Amino acid sequence: MKNRHKRNKVYSTDHLFIYPTISDSFCIEGVIHGKRIRLRFKSLQEAKYKCHDLEEGINELGIARTNLVKAQLRSAEEAFDLLPEGTSLKEAVRLYLKANKPSRVSVKDAVWQFLATKENCSKNTYDQAKGLLMKLVNWADGRTLDSISREDAHNYLKTARSGSYNHYLRFAKSLYKWAISEELTNNNPFKNIAPKTRIHTEFSVLSCDEAKALLRASEALYGGELLPYTAITLFAGLRPDSEMRHLTWEAINLEDGEIRVTMGKTRIPRTVDIPDNLVKWLKKCDESRPIYPKNFRRKWAKIRNKAGFKGGAAKTTKEKTVEIGLKPWVKDYTRHTAISYRVRQTGDIHSAATWAGNSPNIIKSYYLGLVSRSESSKFWANEP
Repeated sequence: MKNRHKRNKVYSTDHLFIYPTISDSFCIEGVIHGKRIRLRFKSLQEAKYKCHDLEEGINELGIARTNLVKAQLRSAEEAFDLLPEGTSLKEAVRLYLKANKPSRVSVKDAVWQFLATKENCSKNTYDQAKGLLMKLVNWADGRTLDSISREDAHNYLKTARSGSYNHYLRFAKSLYKWAISEELTNNNPFKNIAPKTRIHTEFSVLSCDEAKALLRASEALYGGELLPYTAITLFAGLRPDSEMRHLTWEAINLEDGEIRVTMGKTRIPRTVDIPDNLVKWLKKCDESRPIYPKNFRRKWAKIRNKAGFKGGAAKTTKEKTVEIGLKPWVKDYTRHTAISYRVRQTGDIHSAATWAGNSPNIIKSYYLGLVSRSESSKFWANEP
């Protein structure tokens, strides 16, 4: 007697089941409406489709063809009950996957992509961003953006040097804000971390006599080559490095009394109106020579020394001896001076902010009350 081939069911519906045959086909067997069903198909998929075709004719429930098992069908029905009318289950699933897709982008890769968007910024801004974000890269040590938790963010900020906490926080927040806009991650662990409140410190301002000494030193040394630089930073308040480095005579309109600033820290062009005394100083200058000359740092150091300030470039013993007892030079000294006297002269925080390329909050926080009315009048009367 032949041994009957064992039927190994590989798929079933309510009334039918499928099993493979010894001839590499698939057979459907079962009973529908008292009639025995026995059919063969070359593929399992064809057999499944036929099963559902036959089941659909049993009643008027409108059974749809599907490869889902009963548990999956019940789950799908429950999902449709939860969705608003007219909403696609497929679209809902896509949104879910998009919102919960884990990021595999490393902090290092994200930082380099982010820095690429900063290449058109000033060199100082780019270098600062790169320097601080590379600290985050080194701290993360190969981790992904999504793996950084809020607790991790706090731990990273603890590595910031004294006075640098807010800078670390600002650039980390900016990185994650950009990454979210690029769909590289969904969360910003730094978002709700507040910056530390800084103790208010007043900016240092040159007195009228110190400003005059700086102008006289600029006239006396190097054939007056740095006189336009000194006069513009003192009386127009341009940023001593990022804006002055790119300024040319073509951007200065002495007839209308204005300077067009197109390159600098913010990369936002602005027109700076210049006072009458600055027009007179600039008319004394040689427009065939660059405003920001070669060997600027060395020349500017000598001018500062002659005006009674440390130059910041002393290397030899002789140069260091010359600077003994001289007054320390403060970063952005001339710009802070110009803005302080300007806001005192006009009494208008908003116009001073526009003139200087700052926000009104910065003017209000740092530049009010630094000079008197009489000092302001004397400052703007400083002429050749």
